[in-house]
Formats: sequence, C-alpha cells, structure tokens
Amino acid sequence: MMAMVAGVAVTNSLSSVITGPSVRPLSAEEVRQELDIPITATPSPSAIPTSTRTASPPVRAPREIRVIATSGGSAVAACVGGEASLLSWTPAQGYHVDDVDPGPHNHAKVKFEANDTEVELEVHCEAGRPVSREKHD
Repeated sequence: MMAMVAGVAVTNSLSSVITGPSVRPLSAEEVRQELDIPITATPSPSAIPTSTRTASPPVRAPREIRVIATSGGSAVAACVGGEASLLSWTPAQGYHVDDVDPGPHNHAKVKFEANDTEVELEVHCEAGRPVSREKHD
C-alpha cells in the first residue's frame, strides 16, 4: 500500500515537470479579452535596418479585422484605406478553395466548393469595417 501511495506521488510530481503547469480552458470573457489585442501592420522604425528604411509613408494598420464563418469555410477580413482584403481563408471539412481574390479592392472574395455545393464569401468595407455577403449555388 505504501509503495502505491509513493508511486502516485512520484507520478504526479513528474507529470507536472513533463507537461508543465495544468492548463485550463479560457472562459468566453477571457477569449474576448485575448482577441481584443490591437494589431499593427507597421514595424517600429528601430526594427527596420537603416539600410532598408525609406521615406515612404507608413502602411496604415487595419481599423478592424473580422473572422467570418460560412458553411463552406472561414476567412479573416480587414479594411485598410477603404479597401477590403482577405488576410487568410480556410475551407470547412469536405470543401476546397475554388477561387480567391484577396484584394485589396472594393470587394474581396473566396469561393469554397464541395461536390455540387458552392459557397462564395464576398467582403466589402463600410465605414472602415469588413461587411460580408454569402452566396450559395
């Protein structure tokens, strides 16, 4: 009995060393807080080597980035200077990407396909925010 208790104690001690501290899932509020981290598209001037610095104006960071989910897949969209861009896209299980126009343009779009199903996601900007429209064929 004493050997079993000692074995469990050693196993518990080793598991925290091997796997690290215990991990718990984030609450919905913690996820919202984590996703609210500002994103910048321009590195600080000190991060750019002197030989590559130019006098051009800095790239404007997106005012808002939005994750858009459809039945065919999802995309990350942003608006910069009034133009829509798709930053990334991922087809849902069973779908593949058939066509993509990532922008930046007035409209950016991606088409997901599976067998006889097509889902087209089109994004444009309104007041600096990505707005989506989904078409099914």
